[in-house]
Amino acid sequence: MEASSRIVNVEYALLGQELEIAEKVHVEISDGIISHVGKGWDVKGETYPNSLLMPGLVNSHVHTFDAIAPEFGWNLTLKEAVGDPHSEKYRVLVSMSLSELKKSTLNFLEKSLKLGVFTVVDFKEMDLKGATISREVKDQSPINYIPLGRLDGEVTRERLELLKKFVDGYGVSSVSVGVEKLSLIRDVFRDRITAIHVSETLRHNLLSDLEVTLSTLEPEILVHGTHLTEEEIILVAEKGMKLVVCPRSNLWFSAGIPNIPMMIKRGVRLLLGTDNAGVTDPDLWKEMEVALLLSRLRDPGSDFSREILKSVTVNPELGVYPIQEGNRITGLILGPVPRFETSINKYMALIKEPGKIIKVLGLPRT
Repeated sequence: MEASSRIVNVEYALLGQELEIAEKVHVEISDGIISHVGKGWDVKGETYPNSLLMPGLVNSHVHTFDAIAPEFGWNLTLKEAVGDPHSEKYRVLVSMSLSELKKSTLNFLEKSLKLGVFTVVDFKEMDLKGATISREVKDQSPINYIPLGRLDGEVTRERLELLKKFVDGYGVSSVSVGVEKLSLIRDVFRDRITAIHVSETLRHNLLSDLEVTLSTLEPEILVHGTHLTEEEIILVAEKGMKLVVCPRSNLWFSAGIPNIPMMIKRGVRLLLGTDNAGVTDPDLWKEMEVALLLSRLRDPGSDFSREILKSVTVNPELGVYPIQEGNRITGLILGPVPRFETSINKYMALIKEPGKIIKVLGLPRT
């Protein structure tokens, strides 16, 4: 084999868009592309016994700046702690230097990679200063880093065009910015990712924030959706929008419990995020387990474990690809995985006890 080619033998693999479980698999990789997936082990391959190959993870919603002051505002309400722009969070952020904020963000990304995260989508506050930091972070990031900027000050076409030079998209705090500004953001960032917090609290939902969002911003990604009604969940599914739920953050801020079973049953493209880095760590495995537990609280005796695994791997379509022929390899080899091997429900077992990362296949940075 040439230096640019390799074959790996694994005990198990989660294959394709549906994460189908296969045993005794060999995967041929040529120039970073999966050229063949076959049954049995190849004698020319590098072998990883008692292992599992799966796609890398995607953290679809975070606020990494928050990590600079863990547990800030622990005794405050959601609005008092992280509301824009008059909150404890902003008081802390403006007191920090740009170098400190940059270092904190890079630390978060390095921790994420150690947990198997290949892509992080980051809501970047602090106006053009935050956007400038995000550009520097992107140049040094060990993983695929997708910063979504935000203007905390005046929102004009000129300032939006300037912001656009530094970020990959726009992350809107809420519809409270106003319909005119939402429409302007849509016009300027039409060719980029746009995302917005929607119905994180009951108050937001009662203000018909989803309706306003759909009629103005038309985003690619909705975040939270904690208090969406069944009719609204159906509408999100019909629109084909991605919906990021952040259950640990919702619990921390006493905001509510997202209806994960209904979202999945109604066909929503579900994603997961760890949200505010000051109150939750970047561990998506914890996020998956909490999502699984809350799904069973909402729907006793249910099993949405495979769908939850898909929400952090193949659903986002943000730099991580299903393990199948023709795709770029962006995979993790985990092991040993004794709980997975012996469990009668392997998807549940993987979420609860994934094992250690033995190998990263494919560069997570784009």
